[in-house]
Amino acid sequence: MKNLKIGFLLHFYQPWWQFSETLKNIVNQCYRPILNLVNESNGFCFTANINLSLLDHFLEKDFPDIREMFKEAARVGKIELVGSPAQHPIFPLIPEFLQRAQIEEDEKRKENQFDIKRNCRGFYLPEMAFAKKDIGLLRECGYRWTVIDDKIFGAKNPGAVPFNHIITYNGFKVFMRSRLWSNIISFDHPAFDEFRFQLEHDIPSWTKGAPAYLIIAMDAETFGHHPGNLFERFLKPMLLNWAGNKIVPIETIGQNFPTRSVSYLHDSSWSTELEDLDRSNPYPLWKSRFNIYHLKLWELVEMAIEHFNHCREDCLKITSSCHWWWISRNNWNPDFMKKGAKKAIEIVRQYDSPKEIADAEKIYKELKELH
Repeated sequence: MKNLKIGFLLHFYQPWWQFSETLKNIVNQCYRPILNLVNESNGFCFTANINLSLLDHFLEKDFPDIREMFKEAARVGKIELVGSPAQHPIFPLIPEFLQRAQIEEDEKRKENQFDIKRNCRGFYLPEMAFAKKDIGLLRECGYRWTVIDDKIFGAKNPGAVPFNHIITYNGFKVFMRSRLWSNIISFDHPAFDEFRFQLEHDIPSWTKGAPAYLIIAMDAETFGHHPGNLFERFLKPMLLNWAGNKIVPIETIGQNFPTRSVSYLHDSSWSTELEDLDRSNPYPLWKSRFNIYHLKLWELVEMAIEHFNHCREDCLKITSSCHWWWISRNNWNPDFMKKGAKKAIEIVRQYDSPKEIADAEKIYKELKELH
């Protein structure tokens, strides 16, 4: 364990339509306690993605202390702040012009409107939805690394999940988030001491005591908002013990371990299973070949984004991943999907021809009637 460094990434995100009362609860139960803890810490705490859609809520709902604490934590280097698409789309599933717009919106508005600047060259892919085709664009936009889930890589390359080197693809660093250790925290709800004991017991058999690193990543709402009392049981004692020593910026890990180039990586997300890959279905919760409603919503959204030049902000919003997630396997609440569908049909009604509007109305009617 003494030779182990940990990259700890928290994903701060809420969709553009999040309810005021829900957001208030999340701020009070999760964001404010976490940021107060960061403020009290003497060292580096974690890597963070903060979506622009969440910052907009803070602006509109008047949470100035949260905005300022994020800003200050990034400024003094207590958090490593990565870039991200503004409205949390599944990045590989949107066209390149929209990818560029999502990145541009995130970078410009965070800096100009919130004075929050990323302090590294990492890029957070929503849901860790990765596609090889997007690496060139990310490099062009100034990014040099991302984090993806290790499940598919480990299954396709037994024994090869990296701990003492960094995978690169076309010169772009791809860190592997441990699904095993991340899920132990998120779903088993251990106390920090239990988790540390398990790490101390299990990690040496993997690393053989050599200098090593481990990437752990999850939603920030895991700590305080989701069940399990994990803010008090886990995050607070972890940062008190590990901030400034055991936990380090992911970009620093990339500087301190050698790289190893690979010729192929599978397109996947942090929810992709082997059977999904075998069925050519790499993003099953957001565009499943076997979910007719996923495909219908994409058809409606693709009609709407044809009018991007007329309604840029709305077109960015309708690609939020949540709209599909809520009509996917194990998740079913079509009312949340309808928020995206409604905005998409409004764009089509305003800008399309009568024939295209009629076609879109048929799709919207079917989606609207889901319950």
